[in-house]
Amino acid sequence: METLESIIILPSQERYIYPTLAFIRALAVSCDFSEPARNAIEIAAEEALTNVIQHAFEEKADETFKLSVSISSEDFKITIHEKGMPFDPDGVADYNPGKIEIAQQADGLGLYLMKRMMDDVIFENLGREGKSLTLIKRFDEAQKRQITETNRNRTLVKDGAAIPSEKDFYEIRPFRPEDALEISRCAYRAYGYTYEPYIYYPEKIIEMNRSGKLRSFIASGKDSGEIMGHIALKFKNPDDRIAETGVAFVKPEYRKSGILKSMMEFCHIKANELKLYGLSGRAVTSHIYSQKAADSFGYKPCGIMLGLFPSDVDFRAISGRVIQKESGVLLYMNISGKDIRKVYAPSHYKNILSGIFDPLCISVQFNEEGTISAAGKSEIDVNTDSVLNISDVEVCRIGSGLILELRKILHSLCLRHVDAIFLHISIEDAEAPRIIEQAEHLGFFFCGVLPFGLNNTHDMIMQYMNNLDIDYDIIKPYSSHAAGILDCIKAAAADRNHQIRNR
Repeated sequence: METLESIIILPSQERYIYPTLAFIRALAVSCDFSEPARNAIEIAAEEALTNVIQHAFEEKADETFKLSVSISSEDFKITIHEKGMPFDPDGVADYNPGKIEIAQQADGLGLYLMKRMMDDVIFENLGREGKSLTLIKRFDEAQKRQITETNRNRTLVKDGAAIPSEKDFYEIRPFRPEDALEISRCAYRAYGYTYEPYIYYPEKIIEMNRSGKLRSFIASGKDSGEIMGHIALKFKNPDDRIAETGVAFVKPEYRKSGILKSMMEFCHIKANELKLYGLSGRAVTSHIYSQKAADSFGYKPCGIMLGLFPSDVDFRAISGRVIQKESGVLLYMNISGKDIRKVYAPSHYKNILSGIFDPLCISVQFNEEGTISAAGKSEIDVNTDSVLNISDVEVCRIGSGLILELRKILHSLCLRHVDAIFLHISIEDAEAPRIIEQAEHLGFFFCGVLPFGLNNTHDMIMQYMNNLDIDYDIIKPYSSHAAGILDCIKAAAADRNHQIRNR
């Protein structure tokens, strides 16, 4: 079984000792300790708490410390972690109960009682993090069997859950305001509290759908009305001609029922009705399943965004937690964007851009590098996502002082320890080649292209890693096309690092 841990933050005041002991004793009772063992645990815990409160903080009642109780299949542990006065247990005189004299002080009695009452007592000096004291009481064999049975892991996926084979047991429909709370709960069932923040606020889901920034669709049981899954078209601006297909999740027990596929098909029907140019998406790279699903619908990779998602994303029953900041494959499916656009980019980008646009059936005309001299004031939008710890820097208009402004923005974001910064430049602007090359000198390198992504013009994305290490071997591209884009990005990142080292 997994270790179960409960944590209490306590003020350094004696009034909190006995309520805390009652909590510890109740947990000891739940573990089937005998009455003498419970008393021993309580005595040791009382000595430990009293010592911390009376001696560690020098009567500073406004200090706090942490107490945790953890239960594993082997033992019962009480750990006190505090940042009080440094202490060396080896300097405490050994208490000898056989030599009690009237003048003798009870030095060392507390430590003696803890060691006598518990199976193990561990003191750790943690340097700047303070120190910890751990009291351990081991289970006997009967307790081990009882603990394992009582706390047997329950998986989120219902083993052998009876899922009807027919599609008729659910329907896909547009969002209704009364769905919002169940959408939040569905997201929690699928991802815990590691998804985008707004999804846990029913009122925000309602408002985003009302404003047109989100068009949500629901999979619900025909008979039960249960919300089984959610997907949405996300719009940066309500009048954009492309949308991101995302916010897609299905309750774990229904993942093999075909619901996700049905929701995706419904999204595509709605996108055609809206006459959108196309749909984009972002798929994680710690596993290939979402990329594979997108590929089956006709989405093609158009970029890879390094360090896009948090390192604590929990895929629960799919692949567990990721072990580095998660990168994402940028995907696009063309719907009606057929008109030929002129694009401008440095010559060394022509092959990679052609390799992205051609599979999407998007025709572009490559032009010689622009000769127009930018004038006027630049327009730049900076959007920082505090949860993802990334920033999107969108160049809406190229002005004469753009690079100086970008340098200041980059400096500010780096000081704020933003992990990854994504620079968006319209390559339909004749000044784009000059800006791209100057951005490379700032440390940006190629990320990908999003068709019609920046104010409905083709958007080149460059990325800047702010002291963020990426292990490329962990990134799993599903298609050879995505693998080719990753190779280009790795080469661009290596060239950027070489330039930085040689400055």
